[in-house]
Amino acid sequence: MCGEFVSALPVQHAAISTLGDPFEVETVCSSDPLAARLDELQLDFGEGPCWQARATRSPVLLPDLQAPLTPAWPVVQAALASHQVRAAYAFPMSVGTLDIGAVDLYAARPDALSQNDVATASAMADAAALQVLRHTMAHRDDPHRDDPSSRRTVHQATGMVIAQMRIPADDALLVIRAHAFAADRSVAQIAADVVERRLDFSN
Repeated sequence: MCGEFVSALPVQHAAISTLGDPFEVETVCSSDPLAARLDELQLDFGEGPCWQARATRSPVLLPDLQAPLTPAWPVVQAALASHQVRAAYAFPMSVGTLDIGAVDLYAARPDALSQNDVATASAMADAAALQVLRHTMAHRDDPHRDDPSSRRTVHQATGMVIAQMRIPADDALLVIRAHAFAADRSVAQIAADVVERRLDFSN
């Protein structure tokens, strides 16, 4: 996944991380050792562009790391600037109401991403979020399996999530399962909330 960002955008380094509940705080992939190190810096400090992107659900753009330090995390900005990169960008990964983590991109020159590049990176981060979620759920013991008696409700809820998020059926069911895991509830309970319109993934 990380290599796709480097190939498609004018950046030299990329890393993808999951950033806490219900996931681990860890680097999922990196394009190279420097990207892994820069990601590790943010995870170790517990602050930085990736954390802000997750918290705000908006891209965080640092087009010039030599600019005045960001008051929220000056140590992290200074650390990033000392590692042969001039620009850093973080894009949130979320699926519906579930916050997964962030994609971090680093460039050797300032002002590396244009507005079109930022839009492309945001769309790619959305796609990466589904890939990370699919991989994570496939490698977890999922105690929230479907109750056969609730299949009709789950099927109806899946259809509603397809319409809300405009995603394929398999991804819509994945979103419901992941939300159940994150909330420590059953798939049937989450499906009922969707059908009864107590939960809307289009927001």
